Parts: sequence; C-alpha cells; structure tokens
Amino acid sequence: MEAAFKGGDMMNDTDQDHVNNLSNLLGLYKAEWLSGKLFELFTEPGYFSELKTSRPCVLIGGRGTGKTTVLQGLSYQAQFAFAHGNKDVIDQWKFFGLYHRVNTNRVTAFRGPELSEDRWRAYFAHYVNLLFSSQLMEFASWYELQTGRTLAVSSAALDGFRVTLGLKSEGSLADLAHELRLLTLRFEASINSIVDAPTQSLSMQGAPVDALSQALLSAPELQGRQFFFLIDEFENFEDYQQRVLNTIIKHAPTAYTFKIGVRELGWRERATLNANEQLTSPADYARISIAERLDDARFKVFAEQVLTARFGSAGGGSTPTDLSVGELLPRLSESDEAELLIERGEAAKIKAKIEAAASPDTREAAASLPLTVQYFLCYWAESHADTNLPDDLRLWLEGSAAVKARFDNHFYASLFAIRRGKRGIRKYYCGWDVFLSLCEGNIRYLLELVHSALLMHVEAGRDASVPIDPETQTLAAQAVGRKNLSELEGLSVDGARLTRLLLSLGRVFGVLAASPAGHTPEANQFHLREDVSHDDTDQRANEVLKNAVMHLALVRYAGSKLLDERDTRAYDYMIHPIFAPFFVFSHRKKRKIQLSSVQLLDLVERPRAGIDAILKSNNRANEESLPDQLELFGEFYA
Repeated sequence: MEAAFKGGDMMNDTDQDHVNNLSNLLGLYKAEWLSGKLFELFTEPGYFSELKTSRPCVLIGGRGTGKTTVLQGLSYQAQFAFAHGNKDVIDQWKFFGLYHRVNTNRVTAFRGPELSEDRWRAYFAHYVNLLFSSQLMEFASWYELQTGRTLAVSSAALDGFRVTLGLKSEGSLADLAHELRLLTLRFEASINSIVDAPTQSLSMQGAPVDALSQALLSAPELQGRQFFFLIDEFENFEDYQQRVLNTIIKHAPTAYTFKIGVRELGWRERATLNANEQLTSPADYARISIAERLDDARFKVFAEQVLTARFGSAGGGSTPTDLSVGELLPRLSESDEAELLIERGEAAKIKAKIEAAASPDTREAAASLPLTVQYFLCYWAESHADTNLPDDLRLWLEGSAAVKARFDNHFYASLFAIRRGKRGIRKYYCGWDVFLSLCEGNIRYLLELVHSALLMHVEAGRDASVPIDPETQTLAAQAVGRKNLSELEGLSVDGARLTRLLLSLGRVFGVLAASPAGHTPEANQFHLREDVSHDDTDQRANEVLKNAVMHLALVRYAGSKLLDERDTRAYDYMIHPIFAPFFVFSHRKKRKIQLSSVQLLDLVERPRAGIDAILKSNNRANEESLPDQLELFGEFYA
C-alpha cells in the first residue's frame, strides 16, 4: 500500500487502486459483507478440526469473534470453494454442512397472546421441520447438479418422508424439493393469520428431518456420511424455541448432528421440552469457547494469518509494505512513552527538583538519571506522605531493591497521571501487541483498529513504508472505541441502558486511572459483591450484566469460586479493552473494585450520582476534566 503522497508526487492509479482495495478488504469486518470473498479470505482457526467431529458442538463467542465465518466454513458450499470447484473431492467428504442463520423476523413471528406457548411450540416445531428438510433437499439438488449423478434414493424411503409432511409429489427429488419449498412459503404466509385460519396438518417434531436425512444417506453415493446443521446466532431464538432445538439436538439420530454458534450467555435455556432433561457438556455436546481456545499466543498467530490473507488479496505482500505487522505498528516502551507525555516545561521542573534533593556528592549522578526515573521519584514523593524525595533519590542511587521494585510495580500506572487534566493525548495506545490486547480475541475489532490506523496514516500523506506513529495509532484506537460505543445503542432493546452503563463505568475507571497515587494501581475491573439487597434489585443488576457481556460492553473472567457460567456473581467484570483508549484507563487485566447491585443500577439510572458515590467510596472525587474525546458526552456527565 502506498501513501497518498510519496516524494511530493501524487500516487499513480495503480497505487490508488491498491489503497482502495486494501481499505475495502480491511473495512469488511463482517462475514456477511465479504460476499464472494468470504471463502477466498477464510483463515482456519486452531479449533476448526474439533468442529468436524460427529458430535454436537456449541461455539461460544462475542460479536466479531468469527463464529459466522467458521460455521460457514463448514458448509458444503465453502468446502467446495476451498477445493476450487474440483468436483472429484465431493465423494471424499465425510460430512455435508447446511448453514442457517437464525432470522429474528421469522422466529419472533411465533409468539403472541393469540395462542398458548404449547400451541406456538407445535407451529414452530413444524416450521423447523420444513426449514431443515428444505436444506436437505437443496443439498440433494446441488449434489446431483455438481456430480451429474442422480441419487439412488429408494422410493420407499422417500414415501416415508412424504407421509410425515403430507407431500403428494411422486416425481424426482427436484420435484419433491419444489413442492416442499412451496409448502414452506405457504406456511410462512399463514403465520400472521394463524388464529383465523389455523393450519390443519402439523408434522411431528423432528420426524420429517429424521426420515429425509436417513433416506438420502441410504443412497449408495452418500452412505457413511453425516449431515451437519450449522445454526448461527442461536441467541435469536425465543426461550421456548431454544428448548425445542435442545430436544432435537439431544435426540438426533446418527444421520445428522448440530454445530451451534451463540454469543456468550445467549444460550439461555439448557432444558429440553422435558423440564427434567438438560443438555450438559461433555455428555451431550462439546463446548468450544473462542476466548478460551484462542489465548493470547494463539490469537496472535491467527490474527497475523488473517491480516496476511487480507493484505495479500489487496495486491500486496504480507503487509502493505515490506514491513512486518509489528514494524508497521511499533510499540512505545514505557520510558519512551513517559518522555513523550512529559512536556518540556515540566521536564525542567522535574530536573530542578532532583538537583535540589541531591546531596553535593550525588548531584552529578542524580542529574544523569533518565528523565523517567527522575519523574517517578518526584511523583512518588509528592503523593506519599511517608516518603521524601532526598531519601528515595539516595536509595535509588545506592541500588535499593525496594525502591526499584516500587518503580517496576507502579511506573505504568503513573503514566496516566502525567497529563492529568490536560488537552490532547493523555496516554498512548500503540503497538501490535497492544492492539491485540485491546481486541480481547475479537478479530473484527482488530480489523477495525488496523484499518482505522492505516487510513489515518495514508490520509495524513505519509508513506506506507514508514511505521505508523504512536499518535496516529492512539487516535485510531480512540476512534474505534467511540464507533463501537455509538453502535451499542442499536444492538439490542437494552442498548440505551448499556450505553449509559458504559459511559458511567468508563468515567469511574478513567478517574481512578488519572489519580493512581496512594491507591491500588490499575484498578480496572469490578466484582459484584454479595450483600443484603432486594431480590428485584439483584435480578435487574444481573440482567444488565448479562446483556452487557452478550453485547461486548463488558468482558468477564472466571472468579475463584466459579460454579455456573450463568452465575453473574461468580465472575469478575471489566469494560471491554477496546474502550480503554476512549476512556483512558489501562487495557491490561489488573485489579478490581467491589460494587453492589444498587451501585451498578445507579450507574444506569442515576449516572452522575452513581459515579460520584463509587468514586467517593474509592477515595476519589469526580473533579477531573474530561479527555478531549469525551467532551461530546459532556451533557451526560454534567
């Protein structure tokens, strides 16, 4: 990728096309946006092989973690694309993946006061039968088209399937598929008037799918194979609908199995239609948590592979230039960052303080200390009544292990105090490793960060052979945080409440970060403490937490007494690190504060009072000026 201007000349058309291609590819964050390029750019994650087994699997991950891409990668269309359209490989496949994304418009039609839940359940189960059977028939048609062979399915086996749905066609599979498609469309059209004109014939749950899948696999061409139903966005099902699918999953025959994609906490119901029967792991399914499988080291490798594929498809090499990703996105050392943050006038004051504190025989050695060490010694002495600068300076020069350990433990936290209350960047967020940490295993966020940084770099007229500077990287990270904050309100019915929670918590941790002296450093997590409160308050707080985790406003980490992944009090919570640059607090998982259910709800319902109360309980005051990027929300904080 070339910069907009190089050597003072306007870049040529070829370079401009490369810039546009790269921007388009990095800007396509969602699998749905990639269209025909999805399979071309597919990068296989480390856990992909686990999904190819014959057992049911539940793939758990937040929005943007790659669930859709992975599930689509298991589909027969994807497998065919990976083989570059080589028809000979079809007979080598051990499974045929049928992808379905749960459509909220469809599934929410099966609810309402017109019918009882039991009746809605019967209609929905019939719809699922039609849906899955249609997918099986579509595959059969595709198979015959691609191979040029007619599936030798016995008429007796197909008769059994026809009976389950009352189908009349006795022609080819294509004729049967056409009749089934029309039956599905008629049923969908009837749902909104189902009370006035109830459907006369409903199929038994799972019966048509069992019959058709077994009939197709009885054909010599398909014997020994298995169908995978790939269900994406499982969280969009109503609670009773999840129970319906749970029942089908638990009692599915060997002819087919399920691979489920769901957001964390989106699988609300684990019971089948038998309330005493639960789906449990590993007895009934394999649980695959993307966050757990893609730890820091594995995510780094996976992310590099994804970017290499995108950059390569844009017409370049592994990166837009000959630089590695790490070289393109260089990180600042803590010392270098401190020197950037300390203004010239402030540096002169620090040096003067050090000179005044040094004894005559140590003055030269003190003056030669790095500015970062001089700054930290002054910072610590001024904020701790039990220490003084002359003693700490002497101990440092004498090589005191205690003083140097203090520097190692608290220097990073002190960076947030250097430009406290000042205009401009107050803390830098830059470097490939830092960007990876900000993403918390979310590949979409990583693409957004790199895309934003590269665009700012190019739009400033800089050459792409030059690493992206720390300021540009930081501004890009702030912009991505702001973008995702603004989108949060439209992600769910509780979006406005989640936005208020995020703005309030962000302010709390921003103030804690800006005032680290004399306090626990890098407090950026919270735990919901067990205290005496009303059940209604606890329930409302739990719902807020669950929605916040599901929509990536918060991330959660298993506490020391984890009993159930749905138990909100068994976890520690943190604002998703992608928002750290926007609110200016540490993106690293560090220390936590305690909150009650009442305090959490106050942050949503009475933000100013809630923020003030939490800060007061942590010996801070809400008197910090807002960072530049937060001034847009000044009215919210007023």
